[in-house]
Amino acid sequence: MTAGRRSPVADTWLASVEALSHAAAGNRHEADKALTASRVAAQTLPPEPTPWPWVFTFNVEKVAACRVTCGARLGLPAWVLAEDVTALATGHAKQRALLVLDIAAGHLAAGRVEAAFALAGRALDTGLQYRSGRIMERARTVRRSLTTATPPKVVRDFDERLHGVYL
Repeated sequence: MTAGRRSPVADTWLASVEALSHAAAGNRHEADKALTASRVAAQTLPPEPTPWPWVFTFNVEKVAACRVTCGARLGLPAWVLAEDVTALATGHAKQRALLVLDIAAGHLAAGRVEAAFALAGRALDTGLQYRSGRIMERARTVRRSLTTATPPKVVRDFDERLHGVYL
């Protein structure tokens, strides 16, 4: 890459980061615009190796994963559930576990408690296997998002597994 020339991979990735920041701020419209720009850019990336050795390949699947995360942050189950299969095709085990927790949050937002905690339980398994504090904290966040006086059995089972885990 020559000096002054921008990388299409970097532009694609930066658009997805912009989408995540808009989602964190609660701005659905701007998050959607940035995700659209990222997806369009990802679809036009040439099939060449990444420009730097420390940068992972950025592709349409990664944009789908970003949309799932944005949807979880914005409480938009339609975004989460529309992209969940495509998004899970990317990443390593720990990244997938975090994504599964975002998908679980989407199911919770849609009122699908059983499905949400079945998925969260799978992610919890990965968090325990890898001793990942980040996964465990995200699992706790998903659990805290459900408030009910009488949680269903799947939630109580999740609580039992999560209780006393310190990483």
